[in-house]
Amino acid sequence: MEDLNDYINVGIGKTKNKLLKTIILSIMAGFLIALAGYASTVVSFEINNISLSKLLAASIFPMGLILVILLKTELFTGNSLLIIPLVNKKISLKSLLLNWILVYIGNFVGSILLSLLIYKSGSLTNETLINTFVGIANKKVSYNFINLLLLGILCNMLVCTSVFLGVTSKNIVDKIFVIFIPIFLFVLLGFEHSVANMFYLSIASLFGKLDFINLIIHNLLPVTLGNIIGGTIIGLIFNYTKSK
Repeated sequence: MEDLNDYINVGIGKTKNKLLKTIILSIMAGFLIALAGYASTVVSFEINNISLSKLLAASIFPMGLILVILLKTELFTGNSLLIIPLVNKKISLKSLLLNWILVYIGNFVGSILLSLLIYKSGSLTNETLINTFVGIANKKVSYNFINLLLLGILCNMLVCTSVFLGVTSKNIVDKIFVIFIPIFLFVLLGFEHSVANMFYLSIASLFGKLDFINLIIHNLLPVTLGNIIGGTIIGLIFNYTKSK
């Protein structure tokens, strides 16, 4: 019950933050997740062994969420857990939806910001790496709506497990450990994370001259919906199993 109350108090605080603070923290989170996506691709793209490549990527990507939690920034997928204070009547539906909208936009801005900085800096010149990002984006839009919805659900059940454990753990070492495991699993298994995809789709559209709107419609929309459902499911499960 104690860890449930800890998250409820965190959730209340999220909805009471000033508008500008929420936007800044959400841009930071989007930037951090994008950095993790960039780094995980850089370390794995030249590995021919698929299993080893996935293992390396999955080992690096959790660093993004670790920083998001430790810095107490605002991540849309993790904030699906605001369903917990909502069902406990500690926040209103209006405040939950406002938080989700602001944080989603802020995460998107942070992701695009990193993509633009990489593009404008001229630091990404490796054609194989560029083609890897384009290939990732093309693969992400190759799934149908139901595929992406289900992959989004599975992803955010793990992400929200990670966020809940990370937020309610008492020391930094514990936080890092419990955040790492679920995120490692979702990346290794190829599930779909909307905020990570904001980066992959935006950088691919810049370097690969892909249609950004088409990428959003055929990937980001169903993945976002799936993330909301997955996070809501795991939030309701935690709320039921951890309450008295």
